Amino acid sequence: MVRDDLEERREESFEVDEGLNVAEFLDERGIERQEVLVSRDGKIIAESAVLEDGDEINVFDVIAGG
Repeated sequence: MVRDDLEERREESFEVDEGLNVAEFLDERGIERQEVLVSRDGKIIAESAVLEDGDEINVFDVIAGG
């Protein structure tokens, strides 16, 4: 089970297939990869990072300002 935190602290739990990586996780949920960052244990992880049972991830919208 993987949990994510997206859109104003909304928490959801998901069952994921073994070997699923971050990019595949986002694609399956229709989340635009170029619009978010994903962290695990407080550290940003790559789209190629494999998700494991029990992982808790955070999905953050990328915001630019100036």
